[in-house]
Amino acid sequence: MTEQPDMDALAARVQQLYRLPPMPAIALRVMQMTAAPETTAADLAGVIERDPSLAAQVLRYARSALFNYRGELHSVQEAVTRVLGFDRVTHLAVGIAASRSFELPRSGPLGLEAFWHHSLHCARLCLSIARSIPRDVPGRPDPELAYLCGLLHNLGLLLIGHLFPEDFRQLREAREAEPDVPLTELETRVFHSNGQDEGTPLRVGHASAGGLLLHLWEMPAPVVTVAGMHETPDYQGQHDAYVHCVQLANGLLKERGIGDGSSGSDPAEAARALGLDQTAIESLGSTIDQVSAEIEELARGLAA
Repeated sequence: MTEQPDMDALAARVQQLYRLPPMPAIALRVMQMTAAPETTAADLAGVIERDPSLAAQVLRYARSALFNYRGELHSVQEAVTRVLGFDRVTHLAVGIAASRSFELPRSGPLGLEAFWHHSLHCARLCLSIARSIPRDVPGRPDPELAYLCGLLHNLGLLLIGHLFPEDFRQLREAREAEPDVPLTELETRVFHSNGQDEGTPLRVGHASAGGLLLHLWEMPAPVVTVAGMHETPDYQGQHDAYVHCVQLANGLLKERGIGDGSSGSDPAEAARALGLDQTAIESLGSTIDQVSAEIEELARGLAA
């Protein structure tokens, strides 16, 4: 059994070693509004619409064929109330804003387009997985929070690219040369060959980097746990249902050529941990196949 490390201790060490980007102001404001029970859809829309690019991306998502909404959408508030709902708009806005903290190439296997292609697929699958679990199952993941976990679980890749551009360049080259090798193995190779201490925070891989950054940004605990532990096959502990959602989603996506090489996580084992049978797994796969082309188009827009 692998448990989550002491995030406070690791975060304190990281802050001594690196200058990490702060959470973008608009993402922070959206998260603060979410915590206030009196916040309305109009309040949320008002904040998002102060950033025209973010508002346009939220509207593009709401207007997509993913939701089959046949009416006209003219504002973020309409996207909230008619299509996406408060939580989904919040999480999408936070994810888009958070990604802007990092400058990475758009193209390539670890570029921004690939990041969004994988993240949007994973988020959509995590939402479907959580909804597939009966409501009376103890510890059932909240579907919208599972969506956010899927959306942000690989944010550490962006942080590594931002802090260590030369390492990241080598990692991208290694991924292009060996697309079927697990990313965790390639990370270990690159950091070790560059003389980095494998025990140094952030230079042990994207999972640790993402978990630490999201912890410092005070994101919800399940999101932090998933980012840090989604590459750990035997993780058991707090919020493990969310970890299993992402591991199952990533397994199903890998079968479709989306995402990185297997880290050793067994999607069948993750499904069993969530109480899902083979019929449910096949249904989930069919669902994502139906919307994959639309998600790919949205990813291109977010990476532009």
